[in-house]
Amino acid sequence: MQINNMTDLSQLQSDFQAYLLDSAKGAAFTKKIINDKKVGVKKRLGIYADAYRLRIVEALSSAYPILKALLGDDLFEKAALSYIEQYPSTYRNMRWVGDQMAVHLQRTLPQYPIAAEMAQFEWALSLAFDAEDAPVLSLQDLADIPPENWGELRFKFHPAVQLLNPQYNVLLVWQALNSEEAPPKIAQIDEPCVVWRKDLSSHYRSLEHAEYAAIQQMMAGASFADLCEKLQENSNENEATIQAAQYLAGWLNEGLMTALA
Repeated sequence: MQINNMTDLSQLQSDFQAYLLDSAKGAAFTKKIINDKKVGVKKRLGIYADAYRLRIVEALSSAYPILKALLGDDLFEKAALSYIEQYPSTYRNMRWVGDQMAVHLQRTLPQYPIAAEMAQFEWALSLAFDAEDAPVLSLQDLADIPPENWGELRFKFHPAVQLLNPQYNVLLVWQALNSEEAPPKIAQIDEPCVVWRKDLSSHYRSLEHAEYAAIQQMMAGASFADLCEKLQENSNENEATIQAAQYLAGWLNEGLMTALA
């Protein structure tokens, strides 16, 4: 085949891409490839098609190592290949190719719901690691604020901070598999957690439901006084204020906040 100009080259590349994504829809491209007895068109193009998918499967394995350990090699590869068909890569950077894996597993493995939650958790860890840098607010930064002004304080959370609310024992299973230990039996436990980055590493910890709701409230723009008022629904005013102060001190110590809003 002779290529006369850049338009021809661009069309050829587009046709090749169409074939790699769907050999049936891109069947016309096979007519542009020289066929010979040594390596036929089907085999020659099959090498590229297989390599394309295997490279993405490899990238997904890197993005979801614990999910792969949970599902096993065969089921993970099957899930990855079906994912590639449903979500063809649109990214120049392979890092982002797995961004819809949790959604995909919800639909394709409904009988194994912890799989989607594990994918969501692993993706959150990677997002925390890649989140943009931001200054970290400390308790010392608030030392000069008069006590009477504390009620109006609002806070900006670090871009790495994410809240998850898995309904299965994802954290315990992840911890075991990450340590190459036998995971506990899968169980429904409803264990919310927070994921963030600190000291150039992704961190996470489980949360009591009250603290999970408190972080949600503050991330939505509530003031410190709003938090205290919300906590009073289950305690008296003094206990609520102490609890709010303890939450805030913990969040600041963990580096969850970046500035006053």
